[in-house]
Amino acid sequence: MKRKVLHVINSMLPGGAEVLLANSLAPGGLCEHTENHLAYFRAPSYLLDKLDKKVKVHFLDYKGSTDIFRLLHQLKKTIIDNKIDIVHTHLNPSGLYTHIICPENVLHVHTMHTTYSMNNEQGKIRLWLRKHFFLLKRNVNIILLSDYTRDDFLSHVDFKGKSFVLNNFVQDIFFDLEKKRHYLPGQELKMIALGTLKPLKNFEYLLEVFGHLKGLPVSLDIYGGGNKGHYEKVIQENGLKVRMMGHTQNLPDIISGYDMLIMPSKFEGFPLSVFEAMAAGLPLMLSDIAPLRSIVHDHAIYFDLGNAAAVADQVKAVLQNDIDITVMAVKAKQYAQKTVRRESYIKNLLDIYSRL
Repeated sequence: MKRKVLHVINSMLPGGAEVLLANSLAPGGLCEHTENHLAYFRAPSYLLDKLDKKVKVHFLDYKGSTDIFRLLHQLKKTIIDNKIDIVHTHLNPSGLYTHIICPENVLHVHTMHTTYSMNNEQGKIRLWLRKHFFLLKRNVNIILLSDYTRDDFLSHVDFKGKSFVLNNFVQDIFFDLEKKRHYLPGQELKMIALGTLKPLKNFEYLLEVFGHLKGLPVSLDIYGGGNKGHYEKVIQENGLKVRMMGHTQNLPDIISGYDMLIMPSKFEGFPLSVFEAMAAGLPLMLSDIAPLRSIVHDHAIYFDLGNAAAVADQVKAVLQNDIDITVMAVKAKQYAQKTVRRESYIKNLLDIYSRL
């Protein structure tokens, strides 16, 4: 008999964790091995259309803090009524809320998608509650996305539960893409950036970098949901070759038309977009932060987050062919083939479930 697993997440709006979860529950994934349920608090999206038809979906329609007790009751009822064996949560507050109500006879494992010490997006009160009412408990099991993020977490939390490392994965379609462009020095260098328009993604810094690249054959398209107004104002006022493209549902159709991905994030866990680019054959320029170096290694150009002019010089070096991005892209794709295939992720996740 298959194990019954309930996957819990705050929303299904597109983001790294949400895309990962949807793709793991897509046809040919976890549903071949487990009976899967998905509970999400709010915000449905097109990602639900990716799910295997066998996944039972529970929309809990959370309306905010005044609705918390109904949400907790409904979540617990979902676990009990469906005789769930394992609850697998992603992001917070889903992890904390589930821990509060999860019956003792049901295993709970939580995937932490960020680098713990760098996460300053959530308020101090919420972080304190998560730490003291969830992470410090002995019966908590955590999945971290890399050795670096596990070491970082364990050095900041007196953790008593079980911890596991499990890399995210990339859809097979990215590995199978035919490259639409093969960059040659002298051509326009078409760069792409991906991510929600929020401070930690640091896209303002890219606008500063492109202020030093005026008149050169290089352009940037930024894809991501959020308020574009501030960025577009800066772009227009400074005459930058940057476009705000909004959210896209068709990244595989788009990404192969670019020459390089650039990511200026202030912190990350295991960003799927980096490995999607690697799988699609795009070379990388990444912010020089430890979480990214620990998972990408020497398969990228790294840049300083405090010197936009120096970053622009690195882009100029690519334009002048002082840095061979073609060889870099080939080696990066080979590395991605070994580390971020879905079949490896599913196998290793099932192993974690068994060990629990």
